[in-house]
Amino acid sequence: MRVCKTEQVRLLDRLTIEKYKIPGEILMERAGRFVAIVADMVLKEIEGRKTVVFVGKGNNGGDGFVAARYLQKLGYDVEIILLTEPEKIKGDALLNYEKIDTDKIILRKFDNSEIDADVIIDALLGTGISGAPRGDIAKAIDVINRSHKNGAYVVSVDIPSGVNGDTGAADGVAVSADFTVTFGFAKVGQFLHPGRDLTGSLVIADIGLDNRAKSEVPIDYEFATIQEIAELLPERPPDGHKGTFGKGLIIAGSAGMTGAAVMSGLSFLRSGAGLCYSAVPRSLVDIVDTNAIEVVVLPMPEVRKKRCHTTRALGELQKHARDVDAVAIGPGLGTHFETREMVRRFLSKVQKPIVIDADGLNALAGEIDDTIPKITAPSVMTPHLGELSRLLEIPIEQIAKNKLENAKDWAKLLFTTLVIKGNPTIVADENEILHIIPIGNDGMATAGSGDVLTGLITGFLAQGLKPFDAARVGTYIHGLAGEIASQRLTRRAMIATDILDAIPDAMMTLENLPNEKIQIVDELNFKYRARNIGVGITEFKLID
Repeated sequence: MRVCKTEQVRLLDRLTIEKYKIPGEILMERAGRFVAIVADMVLKEIEGRKTVVFVGKGNNGGDGFVAARYLQKLGYDVEIILLTEPEKIKGDALLNYEKIDTDKIILRKFDNSEIDADVIIDALLGTGISGAPRGDIAKAIDVINRSHKNGAYVVSVDIPSGVNGDTGAADGVAVSADFTVTFGFAKVGQFLHPGRDLTGSLVIADIGLDNRAKSEVPIDYEFATIQEIAELLPERPPDGHKGTFGKGLIIAGSAGMTGAAVMSGLSFLRSGAGLCYSAVPRSLVDIVDTNAIEVVVLPMPEVRKKRCHTTRALGELQKHARDVDAVAIGPGLGTHFETREMVRRFLSKVQKPIVIDADGLNALAGEIDDTIPKITAPSVMTPHLGELSRLLEIPIEQIAKNKLENAKDWAKLLFTTLVIKGNPTIVADENEILHIIPIGNDGMATAGSGDVLTGLITGFLAQGLKPFDAARVGTYIHGLAGEIASQRLTRRAMIATDILDAIPDAMMTLENLPNEKIQIVDELNFKYRARNIGVGITEFKLID
């Protein structure tokens, strides 16, 4: 599903209103109504009565006026707090300000006093904010957040006030919302921290932007919905055998890092693939064999006394690679100079789809003009920011700052499908729209988590998915398993094997999604469909 930058949102609005003649008043009416629907759901859940709407001077404030009007019609006690002089309200927002019945809705200016509310609607600032909120707006945000800490629920209009719609940054104070109702499409800043946390649960509301306008605005980013990932899962013929479901070779392990071989091999099999070979240094075979009994362990020549892979293993590794459907190299390999040389020479020859991770990537540091152009097999590289910095020979600060804008260029430069691990993880390919993986948590920042991811992606490659799709499916399931593990064990206490153990539940979730969207007609006869499209993400779609 499309993710927009703020300039794209403004262009979509302008084209819809000016070129395709859909009045802005109608778009605002729909937007405010969807905000009211979410507030109504919360109020019913908590058996609340009182809503306070904080309103700024722009269209965001206009949406707040509409929401207030509908909540009053539904029988709630509604108060509007103005953060602007009435004469500064313009356009469609002014039309909706003038519709407020002050005999039924309290309307007053902001005075920095504490409020009593069950639900607060944040309609102060929109997606176009630059810099920190100032003056009364900043004070109002403080009031909202204090009330939130005291138990009030917060619903933000389009984006939490104070959050940058493009970067997710909060340069000063910003509203911490329980729900954010965003219009048309999700915004980039809603997936980037701290914006992601401040957004709360995200509701993407269709307000009727013209399809012709959508076709005229380029799509730079998308996020993976749970339905899209489920549709990408490989078919499983009922008469299939282990060869049908894909065979893989994982080149992994060294002294002290046998766990990487174990976890990557097991997660490969958890992807649904049929047979996994794990090539490990000869002296480590018993350890891996004991802890991964479903994996076929291949003993490899090793560097004497170092218990790591050696160039003497190349012939055997190349032979085994020819007999499988996909290969992974890197988990727990170590950085001995012979191991690094083995990796570089192996990658220059291998022809099967391959995942390059961890020490496989470290072996390629400084090789951007030498070994990397020689890798002709379809590949997925899975670096974290530090590994990517070493690969590209670019400072890590520059990588972190520009990863969304430059990821496709970096993928092209590395001749790969690029998975930049983080929160969020992004998947880039020069021939595809960049994908944001909107799932996962800080509990997954634990040793071995990347090995689980490597096994999953390799497993989907072995089952026939192209690298970009294998990367999307693997990263999503990895993130979903991480969410499940965190619910069981907390983010603080979970470890990588907990993610591995949660993969079956993640698969079950994907394989048992509801087929139909839920059709809803609210108490005011507003027709729409609702469906969950991810963890904490809901889509509201207008019914024609």
